[in-house]
Order: sequence, then C-alpha cells, then structure tokens
Amino acid sequence: MRQNFTVAGPFGELSGVINLCEVETKRRNVLVMAHGFRGSMEGGGRAAQLADEIGESICSVVRFNFSWCTMLTNQIAELKAVLDFVRKTLQPEKLFLLGRSFGGATCIVTACEGDCCTDAAAGNCCKISHSNTAPEWYKRNTYCPDGMVLWSAPNSLQKTFIQVLGSEAFQSALQGKTVVLDDERGHDEIPATFVTDLLQYDVAALLQRWQTGPLLIIHGTKDCIVTPEQAKMNFEIAGGNKQLHYMEGDNHHLDLRFKEAGNLIKEWLKENG
Repeated sequence: MRQNFTVAGPFGELSGVINLCEVETKRRNVLVMAHGFRGSMEGGGRAAQLADEIGESICSVVRFNFSWCTMLTNQIAELKAVLDFVRKTLQPEKLFLLGRSFGGATCIVTACEGDCCTDAAAGNCCKISHSNTAPEWYKRNTYCPDGMVLWSAPNSLQKTFIQVLGSEAFQSALQGKTVVLDDERGHDEIPATFVTDLLQYDVAALLQRWQTGPLLIIHGTKDCIVTPEQAKMNFEIAGGNKQLHYMEGDNHHLDLRFKEAGNLIKEWLKENG
C-alpha cells in the first residue's frame, strides 16, 4: 500500500513514499531507508521493490530523496526531518534505519551523535525515559533507532571519497576547488565544501557508541568504492547483537546478489520486529 508524501525539510521540500504494512499489527514497526551518494529512493527500482516486499507483511517502510549531492551535514538534518515526520504521522513502536553507502554514514551519525550510546561501557545505550506510555524509541528523545542496517556503508569517509572522486580531485577540493563528475550517472559539480564538511565526521568513533540493539552489516567482497575491510572494521567496533554478511563476488551496489541481501534484511526485521 504505497502512499506519497512531502515534508518541509530544512533546505526545501522532501518527497518520499510510505509502504504502509498490509498487516495491521505490524504497521507501527517502521523501517526508514536512506539512499547513497548520487542515488535515489528508487535504487534503480530495486529499493522500491524491496520496500513493497517488506511492506506486505513485515513492517511499514519509508523511503525518500535527499537533496541532490548535498553535504553530509545537510543529509543528517534532512533525515532528522523525515524521522520527525515519521514520529508524528506513523507513531512507530519500533523504528529501524537502513542506510545504503553514504546513506549508511548518514544513519550512523544520526543514530549515534546524540544521547544514544553515550554510556556504552555500562551498557546503557538509549535508556533515557520520559513517559511510561510512549514507545521505547520515542522515550529516548533522540534519533537513535531500535536497530540499524548498514548496506555497503563506509568506516572512513576520507578513504571512501578519495575513491569516489579520485585522489587528485579530492585534494583539489581541499584547496577550495569544485569537483566535476561526468559519467554514466550524469554531470554533477561537487563543491569543495562537500569534502571539507564530511571530514568533520568520524564515522568509526561514532559507531563505537552503538553498544546495544541489533545491527546488520551487508557488504560485497568486490566492492571497489567502499572496500570490504571497512565493513569488517564497522563490525568489530560496534557492539550489541550484530551480524556481518559478505556477499561473495559482488560489487558496491550488490548487483549480483541483491535478492539475497534483501532476504537477509527481511529475516532480520522479522527477528527484531
């Protein structure tokens, strides 16, 4: 059951789609999907298909488009705006995040930069409580979800975007020059501030604060954009009930084993919903 929506984001209107779960008792478990750099909520049609499949009987799904090629700081603000919309309209009892690639970094920062996981050593991640009647994730008064899926997500933004933009272009951006990308995905001009902004964030240090709650990491063994060892590092530094699944022989987009990855996500949501 697809429903289009728009929300007033911090930098302009954001559009998206809600797959309201067809099983009413599962409707208030909600998965929010965040796409990658130069991507979209459609994911070439595959993200939309996965949302349809999950929405049939597992949970509701929300996907949306970030502003095009916007900075990480802006993406974090936009994801929070969508989560505020989800909180108000769907009133989830359980909230899950799924971040693909750069969207994974966005999810990590959003989930872990606030009150969430600040007392990891004591195992008290996200225990702030304000009301006995509100859903657990809402009582925490943060953007920390009940669980998170990292799909081809980076551990080092610097290493990743040196690969994405090229070493020479990356260094040029650090010197204040615009990076021009011309490829099969089109023509894009990436401002120097995009690079200087992302270097403010230590994704690995933030993910270390994730010490309770389920975490699913999926990564291709032949990913040349976000290298497979980054997934291993993410797995090692995070805590909680965590899983790492390598998609053997597959690339950054999981073109070969997308269906298998989708089945892993569906089973994980069933286990944790």
